[in-house]
Amino acid sequence: MLRTNDRGHRELCYDKQHLKLDQLKSMRIQNDYLYRTIPDYPRDVEFQVSYLRHNTNLQGFLGIWDSEGFKKPNRSHSPKHDLVWWSPDISSDDINQAESRYLDDQQTDAEKPFLHKFTTSPAFLSSSRMGNFRFSMSIHELLRRYKEHFCAGQDPNIRIFETVVYKQEVMYSVVVHAPHARKLFSEYPLLEDTQDAVCSFWEDTIIWRSQAMSKTHRFRLSRNMKAIRIPTKFRKDYMWDNLGVAFHVPHGEIFPFGKKILAKSLRLCEGAQPKLNTEEFVKCEFDSIRL
Repeated sequence: MLRTNDRGHRELCYDKQHLKLDQLKSMRIQNDYLYRTIPDYPRDVEFQVSYLRHNTNLQGFLGIWDSEGFKKPNRSHSPKHDLVWWSPDISSDDINQAESRYLDDQQTDAEKPFLHKFTTSPAFLSSSRMGNFRFSMSIHELLRRYKEHFCAGQDPNIRIFETVVYKQEVMYSVVVHAPHARKLFSEYPLLEDTQDAVCSFWEDTIIWRSQAMSKTHRFRLSRNMKAIRIPTKFRKDYMWDNLGVAFHVPHGEIFPFGKKILAKSLRLCEGAQPKLNTEEFVKCEFDSIRL
């Protein structure tokens, strides 16, 4: 289904399912990046995500700070789209651990770390295309707060939401909602812990099996697990994938945290192009994001 998103851009959406890249290719959608042959790279890498980040610009930060929590600024065309979006906050340690698990699965060793040379898409970078303000919180804390405020102590439901295809990005999203909102989301499958799924959930951790970690492949992986540099003139741009976690926050309500927790979770991050909004990036000294 083609639709126009909140930023006025057209996007191709498949709701209630996570379609892998090979499945999208078999559907013969029109996208040159999707069909390019990718140089050899680490496949079937699992990232265990325990932190999420919410990036925003100065205007968004001021709104969050004043309300002491998160909400969608404007009413949606449908109540099920009253969502506050977060994305994986993947640290260098997360990447190192993913590399160790990958080598164990391959039953081999590597002379030098190599996975960080392939995790170069915007999903893995410390910079942000949304703005310079980043709130980073553990999934445990986010779910605990959501359970207390929206679920009357019950566990929230976590479901497969959408696959959205942009010009060079494929976004897989899951939605977190309160049990009493089940009628809105009952058609969306529950996120199950299966080995071949794009993502699954286990003990306050999201298992994400990224299929396309590089926007531009600068290296190829040799058989003995060495990252071989690709000459600049032979480099190409490719599709990259991303993961979004959407918390359902009904219109007029706030996902509350208080200024103390917000201040503790706040970082400044460098802006990245292309910007996803019209506000200019803030020029300042940037703190280091999670190491």
